[in-house]
Amino acid sequence: MVDVRPMHVEDELFVSCCSHVGESAEIDACAARRRVLFRRLATEGAVFPVALDDGEPIGFSFGIPVERSSWGPLGDGIMVLPCLYVSKKGAGLGAGRRLVEAVTESARTERRLAVATTAYRDLPGAEWFLPAGFFEAVGFHAVGERGREVLLWKPLQRGASPPRFLEPHYSFQPAPGRVAVDLFWNGFCQTSGIEAERVRRICGEYPADVILREYCAEARPTLLRHQIPRGIFVDGQEIGWGYEAPEQGIRDAIEAAIHR
Repeated sequence: MVDVRPMHVEDELFVSCCSHVGESAEIDACAARRRVLFRRLATEGAVFPVALDDGEPIGFSFGIPVERSSWGPLGDGIMVLPCLYVSKKGAGLGAGRRLVEAVTESARTERRLAVATTAYRDLPGAEWFLPAGFFEAVGFHAVGERGREVLLWKPLQRGASPPRFLEPHYSFQPAPGRVAVDLFWNGFCQTSGIEAERVRRICGEYPADVILREYCAEARPTLLRHQIPRGIFVDGQEIGWGYEAPEQGIRDAIEAAIHR
């Protein structure tokens, strides 16, 4: 039988590794940083429900007050649900619905006006990742679509205003005589945290040729100014792979800019 509870100390590794426990030193290092962040967010109103089947963790979700969310969207008085994961073992047990309900009830208790999430339609190869249809099935309503992204919400109180997509603001500023790498990142997302470390490492290979400029979305003024929680720009050109940017891909983009 599925049980959903607030994250315990013994659940932290599973959640902070996004279930990839012990798969690589890179993931473990990122998880250690995320555990510190999650503990801080918990003191600021965030909730981390975990689903278990016979005591074994099979899923988790997050509820982050919008003013503490480094991933977006924007809005007033809402609780953001930025991630929901259920393992293959947990599929069909109702764990996903229970996790969403746990976030929603926490939002009600905290008198939040709504719960909002950014989900996806027809995401090639990753149809399991935050599927918009699932959220619609559990009572969320779409308030905006942008490509495959769908912004959904569930109002909890009268007078709630719908959330809004982040609207990226990026203006390239050249660095005379050097290649400029602009790194937008956040510590909440494992993918962003891992690739940020890779970018730093690769940029360090070219100390005379590259200047790295970082913009961390955990700092609220930075997020609101740029509205880019994750991105890598090399001399103004964005590079990205969806998954964590591979080291060789980052290196190739920098070397191409150096020799341009």
